[in-house]
Amino acid sequence: MSDAVFFVMAGLLAAGAIALALVWPQGLGTPSPAPFGHPLAVEAAAPPVPAPAAVPPSSPPTAAAVQLKGAL
Repeated sequence: MSDAVFFVMAGLLAAGAIALALVWPQGLGTPSPAPFGHPLAVEAAAPPVPAPAAVPPSSPPTAAAVQLKGAL
């Protein structure tokens, strides 16, 4: 392959990569600048999840419960 063909192809490939970089979205979901970017659809924030109800501390087992558990 002659140098003239190689360097023309390399230049076209570089120009294509630059053109693609101008319209491709930027990292982490950031849109491309105008006129290439599209407005982002802002989704409504999800309502906060309520905290679970506090569980009262359990009392120590009674003697009958201990005997019943031992019988099983």
